[in-house]
Amino acid sequence: MENEKLKLLLKDELGFLPNGEAMDRLLERGSMEHFTRGDIIIEKGRKCADIFIMADGITRFVDYDGDRERTFAFALPGTIFMSKHSFVMNLPSYYKVEACCETALLRIRKDDFWEVLGENRDLAIWMLHYAYGELFFQEHKNAVVHNGSAADRYRSMLGDRPMIIEKVPQKIIASYLGVTPEYLSRLKREYLHGH
Repeated sequence: MENEKLKLLLKDELGFLPNGEAMDRLLERGSMEHFTRGDIIIEKGRKCADIFIMADGITRFVDYDGDRERTFAFALPGTIFMSKHSFVMNLPSYYKVEACCETALLRIRKDDFWEVLGENRDLAIWMLHYAYGELFFQEHKNAVVHNGSAADRYRSMLGDRPMIIEKVPQKIIASYLGVTPEYLSRLKREYLHGH
């Protein structure tokens, strides 16, 4: 039953899934793992070539400007992610991935992923679409999150991803929006008074 839920989440993320048993075979290769807030899923500076599919919760992606953390992305249920440095080039991860709340992920080993993909053309094409979708969302994030005033970016996040505002600590949201936690509190107050 859990795989059926994952398939629905994955379909919602991109709009379709390949037909046949290929997706079931891929999901059956994975193991479900559970994390609590603050648990590290992928550690910066360590190799981790596994594929993760978000089943529940929220994760954040963190890089560093010197010693300062910067949240540059979030993953919600239905998102597939990995350390691209480790997955593609067998290098240590450039970033850290951390659970923001109670989170469940399906972990699939890289070798299992490639084996199942190699056996099914439709699944391989779907993953290509997924990769292009990820590029789209990166550009969309740059157009929405990194443009406009801080108030505009906050309103956009409320409209597009209210789950993050509800479940993620304010200092992490502030880091993502590029503002201080104090300024984010002010934005929240202004938003509440305006509605």
